[in-house]
Formats: sequence, structure tokens, C-alpha cells
Amino acid sequence: MSENNDKTSLGVIIGILAFFLLVFIFSVGAVYSLLADETMPQNAIGVIEIKGPIESADQTIHDIQAFTDNDEIQAMLIRIDSPGGSVSASQELVEAIQTIHKPVVISMGNMAASGGYYVACAGPKIYANPGTLTGSIGVISQILEFKDLMEFLMIRVHTVKTGTLKDAGSPFREFNETDKAYFTAMGIEILDQFVEHVAKARNLPKEKIQQLADGRVWTGREAKNLGLIDEIGGMNAAIAALKKEANLKGKYTLVYPTKDTNALLNSLLTEGASEIFDGFRASAQKASQQQESFQYLYQR
Repeated sequence: MSENNDKTSLGVIIGILAFFLLVFIFSVGAVYSLLADETMPQNAIGVIEIKGPIESADQTIHDIQAFTDNDEIQAMLIRIDSPGGSVSASQELVEAIQTIHKPVVISMGNMAASGGYYVACAGPKIYANPGTLTGSIGVISQILEFKDLMEFLMIRVHTVKTGTLKDAGSPFREFNETDKAYFTAMGIEILDQFVEHVAKARNLPKEKIQQLADGRVWTGREAKNLGLIDEIGGMNAAIAALKKEANLKGKYTLVYPTKDTNALLNSLLTEGASEIFDGFRASAQKASQQQESFQYLYQR
């Protein structure tokens, strides 16, 4: 009995020590971040990276606003390497970039296609490598249908709705001609928003952009010839142009948004296991719904 009590006590002590060690680690990280923020170098260029599928704009908008409000950030480089994604998130990023009141340049990485290109058009000048894949002006919506599988499994879904199109795109019934016409019309409307945005940003006739809006991607060199970007060049070329525009002399320093080193600790201590589980569940639901939404997304 005594041995079991000793083991239990030892386990509690180890747990308490581990907890305080975790708190110490994250506290040191927080202090380090604060010190880093207070020692901003001269000729600081803020770098905002938009990488991977565009699903949410919240954090990026926060970073853009922080750099815009920071007087020690002399200029901003928007670095895009994305196949696109959410229509609304792409539009929100454009709105945020257009609020920047200091020199800004767009630099494309391996890819800035569809929503990635949509966002790039928010900047006054776009740089791309000769082999960058860009363009893909178009809209896509993919709708799953489980009707035959449900019948095979003898599972029935009873839907009560107040209108013919209330369950349009439902995976539990056949995707019919009415659904197709409804989604096609909506897709055309969302595409028109894309075309108008590019035409205005690139100062090109809407008719020309409509001809290019068949979803295909172009290399950076092709995009330059079509007027979809401004200059051929990588990140260094974009920075050189940004330095000149911002009148930065001598050496410069690239500054990236600081990460929240306390995010994990806050999650563990304040959210609790149940909320973490709810977050995973919400992410899973979002992933399933994403396939039914319209996207500015390039897919091979």
C-alpha cells in the first residue's frame, strides 16, 4: 500500500514539475519576442507570406495591419506562393493590401494562381520568376454525390425544405439539371467579379481578361507578355525595386511577423480538451463543406 502511495506521489510531483517547465519555456519565448520587437533594425522591410491554399485571411490581415501601423517598417513585400482557395478570403486579402500606405511590391514564388493571382493584383507592381505558374483566372466548385452509396447501404436521408433549391448540391440526392443551372449561374457571377478585378488592377480591357479567363495557368514569362504581371524577377529583384521606391540606402533587414509563442499554452490551459476536440470537429466539417463551395483555386 505504501509503495503504491509513493508511486502516486512521485507521479504528481513529476506532473507538477512538467507543468511549471512548460510555463517557463513559453514565458521565455514570450519575453524573447518582446525584446525582439523592441530592437527593430534600420531599413526594415516587412514580409507578409501567403503560402498554400487560401482558407482564412484573419491572421494575415492582422499581420498586414501590424506592419502598416509600425512606423519602423519602411516598406512591405507581399510574397505569394499559393494555388488560391476561398473566394471571400482572397477578396479580404485584397482589401487589406490596398490599405497599406507605404511602399509595397508583390513577389510571386513557385505559384500564384487563381486566388493567389487575384490577391497579387492588389499590389501596384507584380514580380514573377520566368517559370512561376500564375493566372488560372476561373472558378471551380466540386459537389460530391453519395446517392448510390446510400442506397447500397440502405441509408435514407429525409429532407424537409421550403424551396426547390434549398438543398441544392446536397450529396444525398441526384445532382440534377436544375442544380447544374443554378450553380453554373452562380459560378459565372463569381467569375465576373474576378475578371473585373483583374481588368481594373492591370488596366486592361475587360474583354481581353474574359478571353484569358479559361482557367489555364501561364508561366511568368507568358504572363508578362499578356500584361498580367509587371516584371520578371525573383524575390531579390522585388526587394531591390522596393528599396528604390522607399529610398532605403545601404543594408536592409527583412522582418517577418512574430509568432504567438503562447498560443499552445493558452490552448492547453484555458480552452480545455473539450474545446480542442470541438476545433478538430469544426475543421473536419469545414473540409467536407469546402468541396461544395466556389473557389478561386487552381487544380491539376
